[in-house]
Amino acid sequence: MNTKLLKNSLTFFKDKSDESKILVSYRFISFIITSVFYFLNNQGHDFIRKIVIIGCIFVSSVILSYLYPIYEKSQKSIKILLVIEIVGNTLLLVPTGGINSPFIWYSLNAILISVVFLKKGFGWVIFLIYLLCYGIIMKYFTNNSTYVPESIIKDSNLLLSFIMIVAAFQVIVISINKTKETSKNLEETNIQLKTANVRILESLDHIKELYESVSILTNQGNREGIIKLSFDHIKRITKTKVVFYYDITAEYNKMLSSDENYHNLSSIEEHILKDMDNIEFNVPYELCVCDANFLIMHVGNNYSTYGLLGMEITTNQESIIYENSAYQLQFLSELLSNAFERLTLEEVNDRLLISEEQNRIANEIHDSVLQRLFSLSCGMFSTIKNLNSYKVKDIEEDLNVYRNTIDLTMKELRDKIYGLSWKKTGSSSFSADVKRYVDDIKKFNNVSIPFSIYGSLEILTTEQKKALYRMICEGLGNAVRHGKAKNIEIILDISAERTFLSIIDDGVGFDTKEVIPSSTSGLGLQNLQQLSKILHGEINIESMNGTKLTISFPNMLLKGEAAI
Repeated sequence: MNTKLLKNSLTFFKDKSDESKILVSYRFISFIITSVFYFLNNQGHDFIRKIVIIGCIFVSSVILSYLYPIYEKSQKSIKILLVIEIVGNTLLLVPTGGINSPFIWYSLNAILISVVFLKKGFGWVIFLIYLLCYGIIMKYFTNNSTYVPESIIKDSNLLLSFIMIVAAFQVIVISINKTKETSKNLEETNIQLKTANVRILESLDHIKELYESVSILTNQGNREGIIKLSFDHIKRITKTKVVFYYDITAEYNKMLSSDENYHNLSSIEEHILKDMDNIEFNVPYELCVCDANFLIMHVGNNYSTYGLLGMEITTNQESIIYENSAYQLQFLSELLSNAFERLTLEEVNDRLLISEEQNRIANEIHDSVLQRLFSLSCGMFSTIKNLNSYKVKDIEEDLNVYRNTIDLTMKELRDKIYGLSWKKTGSSSFSADVKRYVDDIKKFNNVSIPFSIYGSLEILTTEQKKALYRMICEGLGNAVRHGKAKNIEIILDISAERTFLSIIDDGVGFDTKEVIPSSTSGLGLQNLQQLSKILHGEINIESMNGTKLTISFPNMLLKGEAAI
């Protein structure tokens, strides 16, 4: 029975505040101590009377200990209970010795409760109500009308003690409340720090993956693909719902979003155009549109601006998560800026290479071929001028000389035009680079890697060769690092319509049903899938005892079709 009662009591107080638990404990401790003193020291009361008074106080303590925790959040209910307790305690003091009763210290429970649960100053109000109730009862419900003032003067030291105790209660509770508020702020900060730490750890993987993917797309010259790819990664890194990019350089479709159906896109664009002058470089700018808050960052450098990157933000500016999101947005905008700048430099570099090659051919043609043609023209003019005086044999000799000169000039012209062509010199930069990488892998990892090429590399474009090189690097890296393979075979089969790349190893393999569909699959596999998508190709992975990776893609894109 006692065990069950104790269990019910623990269950009752389980969801109550710490203040209520402490006050209940103090109530019963003060009840026990004051009851012992009353029972031992008050010789004017008989045993039965003492037991009845102590029993009544015990019952009231149990009832109040049950009611106060229930209504701890209702100040109105607390005030009603305090009035009832004050009247009861005052009536108790009259038959147990008045102001000299041991139970006067039990009366501190009401003052302590008022200080803890009610506003500042209520402790003094309860103290004054005690004095008033005690005076009224002593004057109107007892025969001694002069007892109250005399007893107050006589026991002024006791009264002063009560005043100091109430003051101490006030100071202690104020200090405790400030400590609780500080502790609450620290707990909230700690929760935010934990959340921010988890997000940072998650974002490191996403940022690494984004960097690799952006690097791939930059090599392919795919600007729009970089923007769309970054949306998915930014949402996963910052946990935001909406990401958008405002392209300043575009004439049409300036606003791109992770959710094309987002209803506030047009409003966001209007606010951006309105506040464009207020958006500072390298400083997050907060924009409020239709009760939603957005952070915006410049994407560009000191001398050029490509656009504005923005995302929805749901936390306030004082939050650690807000600061962390702003920092991540700044970092991601710089990453996009570097990617766009690299794209621009690649375009400039390509144009410079073309211009350089044109100048080389033009200079070499001018220095040698044109000189030969000029000599040939002069010789033919001389022959025509002396045609009437020449014999047939002389004309035939001159024509043979001219023919040999033309053949020599044509050969030299071909040599100049194809001076940088690997087909004419018999060497291929692509195959040489792949073989060099394969040799490095073999040397450092002690693996066997036969590499075979079937078909003509001429069919492939430069971008396809770049992608193939990255695929071979990723495939070999996965086989060596994760598959622990010792034998890897690479087969590149190029036909007129499609190209097939196969990488076969004897490694440990993996469960394709679990790894491939997962968003957290290895970075190498994700890069292979991204590269395959860029080439409009397909990827197939078979893995049991070893792994066979097959990638196929069309050799030529249809007219007007763009790789994304």
